[in-house]
Amino acid sequence: MNRVKGFEKVGAYLIPKKEAGEYKRQRKLARKLAIQAMEGFCYRAHTAFNGGEDGEAVVGLDKKGELQALIHLDPDGVHAILEAHEQGRLTELLQEV
Repeated sequence: MNRVKGFEKVGAYLIPKKEAGEYKRQRKLARKLAIQAMEGFCYRAHTAFNGGEDGEAVVGLDKKGELQALIHLDPDGVHAILEAHEQGRLTELLQEV
């Protein structure tokens, strides 16, 4: 991918360089929170699709390996995870997605 002046690629997304450090911290926390929440209602939860076109996601699977929940760790997904966690409704959000 070509470099874009003033931006840093984080996962599959270009983030303004001045915001990249904070975004990386938020993304790491969102990943951890989403996995923990999915482990409460899924047999297995982990990250997937790293390097894919849509970027990394957290997925929750049932005992048969069928997808039960998925949320991308893009800027919108990270924001939604952190906001839902603050509001005490992260599990609800992830069960909707």
